[in-house]
Amino acid sequence: MMARRRLVCNLVAVATSYLLSGCQKPFDFPAQSLTAAADAAGAAKAYDTNNDGKADFLIYARPDGRFDRLGYDHSGNGSVNEIIKLDAIPAGQCRHLVIIADGFGYDVVKKYYDSGGLRLFHPPSRVVVPYPTMTDLAVEDFLDYMPCQAYEAMHYDRRANRIVGGSAAYLAGRNEPYNRLLQYRAGLMWAPLFYVLPRPIFGKELNDFKRVFDRGQTKEVLAYFASTAGMGTAHGAAGQVECLKQFERLINQIVCETRGMTKVTLISDHGHGYEPVTRIDFKEQLAEKGWRLTKSLKSPRDVAMVQFGLTTYASFYTHCRAELAEDLVTMKGVEVVSYADKDTVVVLGPDPNVELPSELPGESGLFRRFTCRGKIRGVGLGLIREKAGRYRYEPIAGDPLQLMPILAKLKPDADGYYDTDDLLNATGTHVYPAPLQRIWRAHFGLVERPADVIVSLEDRFCVGSKFFATFVKAASTHGGLNYKNSVTFIMSTAGPLPPLMRSANVPKHMGELFGRPWPMKK
Repeated sequence: MMARRRLVCNLVAVATSYLLSGCQKPFDFPAQSLTAAADAAGAAKAYDTNNDGKADFLIYARPDGRFDRLGYDHSGNGSVNEIIKLDAIPAGQCRHLVIIADGFGYDVVKKYYDSGGLRLFHPPSRVVVPYPTMTDLAVEDFLDYMPCQAYEAMHYDRRANRIVGGSAAYLAGRNEPYNRLLQYRAGLMWAPLFYVLPRPIFGKELNDFKRVFDRGQTKEVLAYFASTAGMGTAHGAAGQVECLKQFERLINQIVCETRGMTKVTLISDHGHGYEPVTRIDFKEQLAEKGWRLTKSLKSPRDVAMVQFGLTTYASFYTHCRAELAEDLVTMKGVEVVSYADKDTVVVLGPDPNVELPSELPGESGLFRRFTCRGKIRGVGLGLIREKAGRYRYEPIAGDPLQLMPILAKLKPDADGYYDTDDLLNATGTHVYPAPLQRIWRAHFGLVERPADVIVSLEDRFCVGSKFFATFVKAASTHGGLNYKNSVTFIMSTAGPLPPLMRSANVPKHMGELFGRPWPMKK
């Protein structure tokens, strides 16, 4: 098996090298600043863009460290003869480049910014994305376009009673309506190589995108970089920092060449777990509890499970939601399990100090399937209810979402429901950010075909394709409910943004920043 894997990887590497060998490289901005030239001019950075050994493009910083002026030496005599003040150029007059980089956690980007990187931008803001923390869901959310069919390209179709989609659906973009809004995205024929050879594919993406930008066919350019997902998966945070450095070179070149007449926004779709993952095979564990893993549901003990890519969440389809959830919550690597029961979402989480009583309060029948087996040890249980965009949390046993200390400081309405903005602000750095609304949406209204039971895993475990796991050693992945997966970033050179927002708030805040609806629909 290992010999076959090495052979396939070598063949892929040879083929990719051949395909990339003829690519011209318009993206060639200097990697390093000329320190002596910058110091002499009182600039933060100085670059030799025409390879004559002299600095001809300089970037100046404000006292707080943000870069706000461009300097040009057009004469070549070492003296700056033109200064452009970036903040004096109205955003509405500029082209707007939006780079969507797949899979960056907020903390990684903030650390890079604090170290002096990406200082053409205002500080990054936290963005809390939908759960499950998957690309299609988040991008559709912050582009305010249209809902996806499912959480990812493979899912269960109740009408057909079978698992549908997969690689062909992914390559066709069937779960990605937002592709219609993009001016740049790598051809999906390259998708299999994003995770096998992410570094050369990322280089190709940078250069291909630059050609699209240089054609100047639209005032706003939405560019999605998928290979950064491969860099994060293969190399973790170190791979993502490498990408940030390359993005910074690209952005410096564009700002230099357009003389500040391009505003740039950098955003990501979700965070990452930043831990090497081990794939869990639920088939055996389910079988031990009397379940049969299958692709279609024919009997009450049948379970359909999506296994596509490698993710820290799992989706299950069944006729017996409560019983399946009760069994799943006791399995290895499971952190949070949820399912919908009428107009309520039931949340379960392992808790060794909790024992569910034999009789539980609540609506008639809601807990019947739990109580028929007697007491359940080591499981916390809570309920989420929604009313007019507000949310209520009822911990029945334990506190599976670890919310009670936070809710004790907030003021609910007379019926016990909390304002979504209050919840977001109070939980932006919580172990599970904004969990009530995000779990609720996962079951009601986020996608056309939601799962019956959703599981969030510990970051060190994943589910997914056994074939994919054979060829990709994952140093990090995503999908779960926790902070590292759920909180990504947005930052812009056009102006500051609120420090914390949901992905669905992005269009509003970007529209206010640019004085026009965002994004600019085709």
